[in-house]
Amino acid sequence: VLTTWADKEFWVGHKDEPHSKLWENMDDWKTHTFTENTVISISIPYAVRGVTRTPDIVRWKEIMVDRGIDHKICAITRDMNINYLQNKRVRPVNYYHMAVNYIQTLDIDCFLSTETLLLYKEKYIDLLSKQLDYPIPHKEVDFKQSFNEKYVHYVESFHLDDTVRRVSGIKERDPFIYGG
Repeated sequence: VLTTWADKEFWVGHKDEPHSKLWENMDDWKTHTFTENTVISISIPYAVRGVTRTPDIVRWKEIMVDRGIDHKICAITRDMNINYLQNKRVRPVNYYHMAVNYIQTLDIDCFLSTETLLLYKEKYIDLLSKQLDYPIPHKEVDFKQSFNEKYVHYVESFHLDDTVRRVSGIKERDPFIYGG
């Protein structure tokens, strides 16, 4: 998960995730053999062969508890506007609000922030590893990939810029700091 899509040029589609078939029949989770420190990834919702589905995370958790398997449920987060626009761009129906509402019903152990990962790098990984009691070696994390780069564009001016300068006492931008 934290290495993003290192084994593909762009991403790993749901059908290629190691545990993807298990979501089709929840009873399969009852007998699946896990390796130590397994990470399971699932999108909410996910699509297979053109059919959009919502994974039953609540049932999955019940099965893990019944089996006595230590587990954590984490939700990967990103800027809501970017997430909404991505859903609008690539899906026939924008499921952004449905996904957020669904995640809010779950017993989440940790929220994983893509922005915080790229900003604080190793420090964030160390904190997550401690928080989750899960080993995350730094060398396995790709800090170079920007998840938001294609959505973010420089804004020359904004209608509140003068107000910000007045309130902060900054009269003009420092060209040394801001590159001109």
